[in-house]
Amino acid sequence: MKRYLLITILSIVCLQDVYANHTKGGWMYYEYLGPGIADPSKLRYKIGLNLYIDCGSTLIEPTWNFSFFDGRPPYNFIQDITVNAAPDYSVPGCTSMACYPCINNVPPRCYKIINYETIVELAPSPDGYIISKQRCCRITGISNIVAPSQNTGATYTIKIPGTNLGATAPQNSSPKFFFNDTAVVCGNNPFSMNFTATDLESDSLSYSFVDAYDGGTTANPNPGTASTPPYSLIPYAPPFSGTQPLGALAGINPTTGVISGIAPAPGEYVVCVLVKEYRNGVYIAEARKEIHLKVAPCTPIIANPNPDFTTCDGFTVNFFHTSSGANTVFWDFGDPTTLADTSLLNNPSYTYPAAGTYIITFIINKGQPCTDTAHRTINVFPGFTTSPILCAGSTVQFTDTSRTNYGVVDTWRWNFGDPVTLADTSHLQNPTYTYNPAGTYNVQFIVSNSKGCIDTLYKDILIGDIPSLSLFPHDTAYCGLDSLQLTASGTGNFSWSPLTNIIGANTATPRVFPSTPTKYIVTLTNASGCINKDSLTVTPKLDLTNTAVASPANICAEDT
Repeated sequence: MKRYLLITILSIVCLQDVYANHTKGGWMYYEYLGPGIADPSKLRYKIGLNLYIDCGSTLIEPTWNFSFFDGRPPYNFIQDITVNAAPDYSVPGCTSMACYPCINNVPPRCYKIINYETIVELAPSPDGYIISKQRCCRITGISNIVAPSQNTGATYTIKIPGTNLGATAPQNSSPKFFFNDTAVVCGNNPFSMNFTATDLESDSLSYSFVDAYDGGTTANPNPGTASTPPYSLIPYAPPFSGTQPLGALAGINPTTGVISGIAPAPGEYVVCVLVKEYRNGVYIAEARKEIHLKVAPCTPIIANPNPDFTTCDGFTVNFFHTSSGANTVFWDFGDPTTLADTSLLNNPSYTYPAAGTYIITFIINKGQPCTDTAHRTINVFPGFTTSPILCAGSTVQFTDTSRTNYGVVDTWRWNFGDPVTLADTSHLQNPTYTYNPAGTYNVQFIVSNSKGCIDTLYKDILIGDIPSLSLFPHDTAYCGLDSLQLTASGTGNFSWSPLTNIIGANTATPRVFPSTPTKYIVTLTNASGCINKDSLTVTPKLDLTNTAVASPANICAEDT
């Protein structure tokens, strides 16, 4: 008796382990088909779930239950509907050199997709409906989930909007994601992958990372009825989170749904994307897509010369690179005075003829099938040693470092070389002076000691100009469902802060999408190292409709 019981327990454990090693994500969707056929007063929908499993899996559950709940708290359970699985099909990723000629060690990638789909007729509801399916468990060894990841399940869910969002809101189809999840992502390297969805009603879509849902248990991996919303979140392993599932160096474009940046170390990562749907500026629905992204130990061919920098201690610049897959290299140092400003060395040096800003071009594998090009900016301004950047309008600190072997240094006479005034002198040992405008000033310093010895020093001081900066718009409100383009005008390098909810922080025209009122500061640095700053506050609004009031009334923020 005990022997048979042990065999039974082992069978259950093995079955759970098989499923635990193959569930790899998915998403639910619905499509509005029109009035009901059996009852025209109802609304007819196609409701489906696309489940990702490993291509090696042969265990497919032929039927699942979709659980229906009321669309608002306490989310009363309505019914379960049994849904049959369609024949599965695979979405393999190409691994040949013809598909990825410029990536070494292309990893195999393959998902098997199981589609569960049914057609239902639902009565119009002010609160809409929530449809859910839960399944445990996830694959083993997920890098951004607290171990053991195979004890963590998933909830796939979608909400059909109710009439409280508008009379026609239920006549809606959810955004549908593409099956484009076999992109090659190489660990610790730049990458890009597309989470774009399409919308049948051409509603506006906005994308963001969100926490994935947990669901099911190892004891009950395939519950016949999903638990009641709201759903618990999976436990992310620091430094990862739902909003940073691939680390701090990767993000998602809120407008396009493209995920890009620098990939984390090789491993498997849960990525969940929320796409919100807006009709005429009003939120009506949302959908979620979850996938286990495999980051591989492959190597893309990328040109990566030493970063932009400024050299101040001479005209000679030493170059290096940390490229991957570089069989040959080619440097063009951007010197317009000669055609002999190139090199085929890995770590060359070049002496520029004059101070200035130069744009270098760096090419790996030039003329070969797998080539890559990068550009960098080099600022050559020699003669600058330990002094701070001197800019028009800023106060310059002069410091006496004179010394004497006999007696003591006891008199100082400074002439700061400003031709527009006679008040550019001082008898202090360590005076300050403010120069305006920019230019070159010849400073004279006469020092003497108690023994009557006198010495005179002349030094040119280069004062840089403050760059002209203008900013548009000024403090403003914008539709928080979109993004707002900021425009700064001036000559030099731009940087914006804070680095939250902003795309293009190092350009003159970034796009911002703050969720709360945010003050953005732009800093413009010119070739001399002088800076100018300006700022504006961006306040998101979900409704920018003008409201006319005939008499005093109570109006709350965000009211229509």
